[in-house]
Amino acid sequence: MLKKWIIGALVAASSLSAGCLQKETTHTLYLAPDGSVEWVTSEANVHSDEDDAGTRVMEEQGYIGVALLGSHGAARGLAALDPVGSVRTTVVRDQRPFLVLTSARFASVDRVLTRLFAEMQIRSTASLVRGADENSLRVRLDFSRPLEGEETAVSELGDNVEHLRIVLTDGRFGAVSGFDVAEGTSATLSKEWLERAEHAYETKDAIEFALSWNQE
Repeated sequence: MLKKWIIGALVAASSLSAGCLQKETTHTLYLAPDGSVEWVTSEANVHSDEDDAGTRVMEEQGYIGVALLGSHGAARGLAALDPVGSVRTTVVRDQRPFLVLTSARFASVDRVLTRLFAEMQIRSTASLVRGADENSLRVRLDFSRPLEGEETAVSELGDNVEHLRIVLTDGRFGAVSGFDVAEGTSATLSKEWLERAEHAYETKDAIEFALSWNQE
């Protein structure tokens, strides 16, 4: 079973889940032709499966209470990545099971990924090359240095983030490495790449992923 994040040091994120609180989390990066992105985190079907009614209510109200204030885990995590402007929280459903959307805009996809991995104590380099007709992103993760795995605000983005989806707002993906692409506009890290990333972590090696997209 793949670890909670992409590699083992980020498994600390799993310890941040409150008690028996259950949710279906998805992360989507809406990538514009110029390389700017909007990160949207959806937390759906949020509920406690605790048998005791009092404990169940306490867990659920603890979640929705901070979400209504915009200070829940996803909001704190996105805020720690230095967004452009404020983090936005929309409570779509405020009764159990809850549905909460959290989003933030970032000036450049390479910068937000660099900040993400830096917060997770992973040495990385990310480059965004803008061309006349095509842009390309390349990211290298270096696991040669031991990772402490300390919990940070960004750790709270760890739930299901290994399946983060990148969706183009315009144009189509061209050459990719490490991704599965659907309909030319939606990309997720491939199962094969995730397995190789885990192996790279275990062997203290480095691994890359890359993608390119045209500007229609």
